[in-house]
Amino acid sequence: MSQSKDIVITVESREDLGKAESGRLRRSGRVPAVLYGGGMDPVSISVEERAVQEILKQESGENTMFLLKLAGTDQERQAMIKDLQVDPISRHFKHIDFIRVTKGHKLSVTIPIELSGDCVGVRHGGLVEFVSRELDVELLPREMFDRLEVDISDLDIGEHITVAELKGKLPSSARFLEDAGRVVVLVAEPRGPSAEEEEIEAAAAATVITEAAEPEVIRSRGRDQEGDES
Repeated sequence: MSQSKDIVITVESREDLGKAESGRLRRSGRVPAVLYGGGMDPVSISVEERAVQEILKQESGENTMFLLKLAGTDQERQAMIKDLQVDPISRHFKHIDFIRVTKGHKLSVTIPIELSGDCVGVRHGGLVEFVSRELDVELLPREMFDRLEVDISDLDIGEHITVAELKGKLPSSARFLEDAGRVVVLVAEPRGPSAEEEEIEAAAAATVITEAAEPEVIRSRGRDQEGDES
C-alpha cells in the first residue's frame, strides 16, 4: 500500500459553499470537498481533480493514505478518501469526502475481494458466481491492506464461502462490518436451457422436419398425376 509520506496533496480552504461556486471550481479543474473525522470539526476545502486521479492510480486506490496540506499554512494531516461522487455523464468528480487518519482510531473502509486458485468445482462442470466483490472492514490505519485474496481451489459444486469464513484473514484488531452469513463466492450447478430457449429449439427442430418432408409430398403428387394420365 502507498504510504502517506510518499504522496502529498495540497488543498485550499473553501468559504463560499453555494452551487455557483462549486460549479466554478469544477470548471477550473478543482473539486469541492470536505475533510472530517479525527474528533475535529469538518472543514470545507477544494482540491485539484488531477491530484485525486493520481491517488486513484495507486495500487491501493481509494484506500491510499496521503499527507493533506492546507495551502498557505503549515497545517497538514494524514488523510484518506472516504467517498467520491462522480458525474455519470462526464465522469468528472462532483464532490469528495476526505477523512482524517488519526493514530489509534479505527477506519471504516471498503476492501476489494480477489479470487485465486484452480477451482475444483469448475473442473467438475460448475460455474463460479462472484457474489460479493468487496466488503466493508473496520481496522487501524497501520493495518490497512489493498485487497483480500480468497482461494477457491477446494470449492466444489454446491459449496460456498461466507464472510464468517474469512475472519481469519483479517489483522488482529480488524473486523468485518458485514453480516457473517453473507455469501462471498459460490460454485453453482451448470444451468440448463431456459423454457424460452427450449421452445425455440423445439420450433427450429419442427421446421427442419417440415422442410425435409415437403419433397416427399411433391414426389408423391407427381406419381399420382402420372397415374391419372395413363
